Amino acid sequence: MTTPSPSRRNFLRGRFRAVDANVMRPPGSVSEFAKLCTECGDCVSACPEKIIRVGEDRLPVVDFALGACTFCDSCAEACTSGALVAGQVESWIWRAEVQENCFSLQGVMCRTCEDVCEPRAIRFKLAVGGKAEPVIDLDQCTGCGECAHSCPAQAVQFKRAQDLSAREKT
Repeated sequence: MTTPSPSRRNFLRGRFRAVDANVMRPPGSVSEFAKLCTECGDCVSACPEKIIRVGEDRLPVVDFALGACTFCDSCAEACTSGALVAGQVESWIWRAEVQENCFSLQGVMCRTCEDVCEPRAIRFKLAVGGKAEPVIDLDQCTGCGECAHSCPAQAVQFKRAQDLSAREKT
């Protein structure tokens, strides 16, 4: 978690609290995003998928409940403050993780996330009791959010790739 700088600008914008580093910012976000973003809303209105909205901290966030990201760079191209930089798709740090409320983990036949995953990053491993465990290949997952948007159980969350990789190793 980072704390906003104690500037007059942040004070006048009402940024008294720490900025949550686990909030999914639009693709191309730079490390100083919270400082550079002017809250103009250009990235929100430029997104053709309409998945960028204003978050609780009044900064733009990606919301996969609204759809998936095509990584078109429209948001970054619309940004004049330097908070978003076009051509940074490979630096998108978010990857999918399936939660315990997944229908398949509960014994209900569902493969929606696998069906919509274009890079084929999601597979199902058969388990005991008619269940199937979703397995995500983090190297194949682009973090586009199509699986989360399509999941009828809303069981797909996004975590930082480094956090998921560290968990796999333990």
